[in-house]
Amino acid sequence: MTDANHPPSDPRPSLTEGQRNLTRSRIEQGAMEVVARRGFGATMEEIADWCGVSQRTIFRHYACHDALIVATVKAMFETAGRRPIPGLAAPDEDFDAWLEGLAKTIHTRNAEILGDAFWDIHCPLREPGSGLRDVDELRCAYRRRGVDYLVRLAWKTAGGSGEPPEDLRLAFALEFSAFTTHALMIDFDRTPEQVGELTAKVLRMMLARAVRAQREQPPRAEDGDAQEP
Repeated sequence: MTDANHPPSDPRPSLTEGQRNLTRSRIEQGAMEVVARRGFGATMEEIADWCGVSQRTIFRHYACHDALIVATVKAMFETAGRRPIPGLAAPDEDFDAWLEGLAKTIHTRNAEILGDAFWDIHCPLREPGSGLRDVDELRCAYRRRGVDYLVRLAWKTAGGSGEPPEDLRLAFALEFSAFTTHALMIDFDRTPEQVGELTAKVLRMMLARAVRAQREQPPRAEDGDAQEP
């Protein structure tokens, strides 16, 4: 029973908390757009102007410029990885369409969401104690987790068993990377969709080759079946 003197707590955020979350979300979205265009050199003033808030408001949510940049990079990776892909085929229903649709989406998001921030996000590792050191950890964690998930899913769907080969894992890391996106866009004048099509072709060949190699391997004798010389 509910105690009349102690009514149940309301799980909904208060008006003040709701407004704070809304403002933070507005800053986060605006920061992603500005940083994608300007890289880590985007100033608090530029971000505040884009968001339509004061710099004082931003500092209420983020202690300093580096803290805002780290939070923005995290938001970029989460947006790129969690946003639904409309119309994407299920991998076990149409594997080729799934792989191509996935590749096109990843390269498009690399170009649109990371933008020119790509260069700063993937710069050489920063000195310990740097306010931006967390960017390196975020980048590695998100990339490794995303690649591991996708290569295992593709490997299993393509007919592989057990853990996917390390070479295949590295191929997925390379083909889905923002390095590939930007290199082919800038140096070879390709669109993200065209990069995605090429990526899918390369990975299909790699998968077929890896699955074939696994099936052609002779069965390994169990320890108990090994014969004495």
